[in-house]
Amino acid sequence: MWLRPVETLLLVAIFFGCASLGIQAQSSDAGRGAQCFMEYCAGCHGADGMGGDKAPGLASASNSTQLSDSELFRIVHDGTKGGMPPFAQIGDANIRAVVQFLSKLRHNASPIGASEEAVVTGDAEAGRTLYFGKAECSACHLMQGKGGFIARNLTAYGRTRTADEILHSITDPDTPLLPSSQVVTVTTRTGQKLTGALRNEDSFTLALQTEDGRYHLLERSDVTDVHYTEHSLMPRDYKTRLSPKELNDIVGFLIVESRNPRPDKVEGR
Repeated sequence: MWLRPVETLLLVAIFFGCASLGIQAQSSDAGRGAQCFMEYCAGCHGADGMGGDKAPGLASASNSTQLSDSELFRIVHDGTKGGMPPFAQIGDANIRAVVQFLSKLRHNASPIGASEEAVVTGDAEAGRTLYFGKAECSACHLMQGKGGFIARNLTAYGRTRTADEILHSITDPDTPLLPSSQVVTVTTRTGQKLTGALRNEDSFTLALQTEDGRYHLLERSDVTDVHYTEHSLMPRDYKTRLSPKELNDIVGFLIVESRNPRPDKVEGR
């Protein structure tokens, strides 16, 4: 059967209209997944999914990264015997969105080396003083339950990295730059300016976390400008702010502390 030109154009319009709706639905799910993750999961697993004081990372080299989407769905839905509560109450659609967001986090995670026996040459106690003092690491990072939570939990950070890898992450923090860590400044239609880490973005939404820990999910239609800085919240002047010895001491502290978790800390939960 031959179709008239008008009928052909109508069918093409319907096809692309349905495809557009499908893409919009997927993008909306991604934004909703980021929002649900920050609301229900980040408090324990960290804003970047790399782990918190109460629970392990979901985007790092751990057993959780080997789980299938269906297994992750079941865990979020039913909880675990290790202490994670069930989240069936948020609904299957929201759980699927969270799982989709976790898949994106795992895909974007940088590779992690392995060296539990990294050589420590710095003064770990001096490094502790610097970590919680002059270097201000604890303003953003948790360590054994103390510190901020907008950045990666460092409690177990030194357990799977060499001293050189840790030093590189301190002195050259944006190589590589994780998409979920990039700092952006967003200007809204009302003239409001928000600066923070870009946790997620798609064609329809922007998910932003400001330094006070607040999470902002913005519609693209409400945004007039987005300035991408190409760097994270991590200070980029540690090479000049700290001496080589001080840097070495902080590296030593991160390695030693990762080998001596608090007795009440439950690993792998």
